Amino acid sequence: MSDSKNPDVIDQAVHFLREYYHGRDLEIRSAHAHAAVSHFLGYNSKKALQSDPDFEPFDVDLINYREVGTEKLAEHIPRMKETPLQRLSMRDLAAVIYAGLAPACECCEQKSLSITPLGYEEREPDGWVCQTCADEDESAYAYCKFCSDDYVYRSSEINHRGECAEHDGESVYDDEELEDMASLAEYFQNH
Repeated sequence: MSDSKNPDVIDQAVHFLREYYHGRDLEIRSAHAHAAVSHFLGYNSKKALQSDPDFEPFDVDLINYREVGTEKLAEHIPRMKETPLQRLSMRDLAAVIYAGLAPACECCEQKSLSITPLGYEEREPDGWVCQTCADEDESAYAYCKFCSDDYVYRSSEINHRGECAEHDGESVYDDEELEDMASLAEYFQNH
């Protein structure tokens, strides 16, 4: 069954995985790629994934709430017939599958290993952007000075002090805190 509004996320992830490794001179068979994506999503096989009545392959947000990981990858990849996947780090393979399952960057419309959900709430992101686009378009994207590079925000969500809503006001110190910082600085200067 096909959904005219959204593409099959699993097919997109399989295509991304195969293209990514093809660019590194590794030919991954479609069946092995499908199995790897299924394993990353916690299933023992592609058939098990397809048989799950609660799994919706047209849900572009499925990566936001699905439990994913390398456990099933590490369990099943070695059992496959000879495949280049067996020579890969499961952590690196998981990153490629994650990028394939995640939506494309809202700016460049490309899937990327550096894809990041926008905002602090990863389960309900405000969108998705790759690191390159986030770094190049400072008028649209910004980082909270307390979250550092762990989270990317829309610039409009960062206040004039460089704080996200979660950390709003943390860089404003009261008189007692300023006195404590001055005392600590003096201590380090003298010792």
